[in-house]
Amino acid sequence: MRLLYKLLVVFSVSLLVVQDALCQSHGNEKIGFSIPKTIYFGGERIWISSQATLNDSPTESKIIYAELVNRYNESVAVAKMPLENGRSFNFLQLPVNLPSDHYLLRVFTRVSPYQNLEEGLVQQFVTVFNRTVPPAVVPERKLATTPTANSDALLSQQVVRTGDNLTVNLPAGEEVTEISVAAGNPFLMTQGIISSSAAYESIDQHKLVPELFGHIVEAKVERASVDTAQLYYLSLHGDKSALFTDRPDAEGSMYFDAGGMKHWEFLVAQANSNKSLLDFQIVSPAPVTHFKNSFVFPELEITPADQELLENLLKGGQVEGYFVNEFDSSMFPVVTGFTVDRTYLLDDYTRFESVTTVIKEYVPEVRQRTIKKKKEFRVLDEVLDAGFDSNPLMLIDALPVFDSDMLAAFDPAGFEKLEILMRTFFLNEEKFPGVIAFSSYNNDFGGFPIPSNGIYLDYQGIQPRIASAEYLFEAPKATQKIMDWRTVLYWSETQDAPSKTASLEIKTPDLKGRFHVKVKTVTPTGDINEYYQAFEVN
Repeated sequence: MRLLYKLLVVFSVSLLVVQDALCQSHGNEKIGFSIPKTIYFGGERIWISSQATLNDSPTESKIIYAELVNRYNESVAVAKMPLENGRSFNFLQLPVNLPSDHYLLRVFTRVSPYQNLEEGLVQQFVTVFNRTVPPAVVPERKLATTPTANSDALLSQQVVRTGDNLTVNLPAGEEVTEISVAAGNPFLMTQGIISSSAAYESIDQHKLVPELFGHIVEAKVERASVDTAQLYYLSLHGDKSALFTDRPDAEGSMYFDAGGMKHWEFLVAQANSNKSLLDFQIVSPAPVTHFKNSFVFPELEITPADQELLENLLKGGQVEGYFVNEFDSSMFPVVTGFTVDRTYLLDDYTRFESVTTVIKEYVPEVRQRTIKKKKEFRVLDEVLDAGFDSNPLMLIDALPVFDSDMLAAFDPAGFEKLEILMRTFFLNEEKFPGVIAFSSYNNDFGGFPIPSNGIYLDYQGIQPRIASAEYLFEAPKATQKIMDWRTVLYWSETQDAPSKTASLEIKTPDLKGRFHVKVKTVTPTGDINEYYQAFEVN
């Protein structure tokens, strides 16, 4: 246990040293991203290829964020995506209940917006439709046009039939860095990346908190009620559970470093002894920005003539190829458990109706006391060969329990095992008189209620790494005998861009409508070119 404690201290000190080094560096993180299309229905995935660099090298940050902001400057969705060598290929899942509208998709790391707003916060508009919350219907509307820069040589024909092969001619003598062929968005007039200088009046400043090992959950208590001695617990729960602790600084801020823990589904926050959390809140990793008065979200309008197009796009949004995600099993030091002295698999013993009976009948390492008519537990100290004089740290699936009387009376039918630590337990700067930890079968607390003052919050962890996506936008095979409803026909971010070939063959889908081709290249002199052209499938 002393070794584990030293490991945690070294890890924490090393983290602070590296964070300070990054914050004091002369470079700023620079963010870039691309998406294959800009029109979606609620519930779809926005696939995002992103990168973060520092002084033209991959950043040390391990997480990059994608956020969706509505016209009222409210965050409606956030994805935590893993960065590997400064790059990420992942997605933001659109909530199914989003109202139909244009939204601002923006990408950043935990520190990049505060280092340089222009290069560290990158965004563009996307359009999201919801069948149950439709946009305004008007008799006529303006049609969004396709950019025409350098477009003439891309396609030899602009009208094709469903199921035809379409040839995309690639610029000669230039290195192709990205190609996308996807459904056009006739409802969005503003296409492409929007500069932060055009969008924002200001950004609320924030302490730089680089995420060099994993996600950091930030919490805050109101400054007027800050007690720097008050201990707070944060437990993360998913396939695995882990417990973290911290005390607020003078500003009321706390930073729970999840370290090597990557995947979880929700969190539970508590104050020591189950004190009130009315002044406690989880802080989003997204920056707080303020739009310029001149920056206006375009209005989303449709006409009755758009019905067929939208029905086709809805079909396409429900069809997607397959991809492979991978849960990273590598772990930096993180307390997901402890070195136990004794383990009881409860199914090996007679099942009793209460925890107090289980402890009494076959757990000699834990004694029970009745103090002021309430049950308390005392773990035997194996080191000193004596009993501790107060309640141990009591856990259920890493969730701290402060009411020993309630735990004693609880029916342990949903508990799979009991683990006991018979010595002083160190967790960061805290020490506890032993540990008794129950684990449930399904990591759901075995039916034990979350303490009355605890805060339960759906707070997703880092998304699994996408190991393979080469078939994501592939056309269905003839033997499958299914309709081709794809809205993305090709995106080089899922395959190797054909940089040395003269053309690219694309099979057109059964989905009728207007599609856009975008090609990005780099010339031998280092100049970046973008080529666009549209074609119609009918």
